[in-house]
Amino acid sequence: MKREIRRIIFLVFVLLFIFISPLVILYAWGFKFDFANRSLVDTGGIYLKSLPSGAQIYINGSPRGKSNALIQNLRPQIYNINLYKEGYYPWRKNIIVEFGMVSRANNILLIPQNPEISNVADISEAYLTFFEEPYDSDQFLAVIKEKTRSKITKPENIRVDKNSNKIYFLSNNQLYYIEWNKINPRQSVLSSVLVNNVANYALYKNGLMYQRSDNGKIYELDLTSLVSAEFFTRAYPSFVKCKWLFSSDYKKLLCQKEKTIEVLYLDKSTNGCDFKKGDTDKMDFEQKILDVIWYPKTNEHIIVATADSILVTELDNREPRNSIRFISIENPQIKYDTNRNALYFSGGKLLYMTEL
Repeated sequence: MKREIRRIIFLVFVLLFIFISPLVILYAWGFKFDFANRSLVDTGGIYLKSLPSGAQIYINGSPRGKSNALIQNLRPQIYNINLYKEGYYPWRKNIIVEFGMVSRANNILLIPQNPEISNVADISEAYLTFFEEPYDSDQFLAVIKEKTRSKITKPENIRVDKNSNKIYFLSNNQLYYIEWNKINPRQSVLSSVLVNNVANYALYKNGLMYQRSDNGKIYELDLTSLVSAEFFTRAYPSFVKCKWLFSSDYKKLLCQKEKTIEVLYLDKSTNGCDFKKGDTDKMDFEQKILDVIWYPKTNEHIIVATADSILVTELDNREPRNSIRFISIENPQIKYDTNRNALYFSGGKLLYMTEL
């Protein structure tokens, strides 16, 4: 080969290198060429993580692999995401991709379509004690009446700390506890007033969190020093008349009302939504809510008992919010066993169990 030809070939490769290298670098940085507009576009991505994994991912109707996966080089826009796995209800969501950002849906829970249900008890003592509190209600009220000489007439919002055998309760917006003696309840020890002006409360970590009735603000009480600290500077009036329930990681507080559930974020959200500490999100249900519990494996889903079914609903409020009618049953009671990853529920005089 002549020297001139070799020189020409060398120059051609040099020019190709000079032209292609910036494109490769830009592509590696997430840029993509938009042929329609003849311009470079900064792309983004979507990370999808499901439980169980291995679900088929479809983005705008096109297959894009299986979860858990990071889908890259997506133009900024709204994408319709669908996940399918045999034996499970499909999951779908509209997710926005932004320039240079990765949008996340990293707590996708796939619900089995035909769960295996076992009957574990009938109207035996095992069933009767499964959902009941570890004290007799009538005996509890009688002991309170005896020790206060009727000053406490209507204990409300009763909470049991099973680690200390203390039973907390409200009366006339005052918070008390009684150290319950199972062997001889009449020897139980009643505390003095822990806090005044309490509208609502729940046990929280090594203390408790309560809401003042005079300003609607939420405080944390250290049960050792009995010192209160303001948790939020703003008030939450909608959290007054409802049942409080903390997630197992204590990062969210749930407020259960007749047909609504409101969630207060005590920390920044990690479910892909832009919830910050102090933000709230509200969910409406068509039927009266009988009970609600957190799904502890994610703390991003709640299990809701209504008059005719058990629902599993996600907190991710990006449209559409996935809420699955998991089990059809009348007036169920529900309880989750974290050791067995099992949901227990009652139906009539029977107790059932299914894995979830």
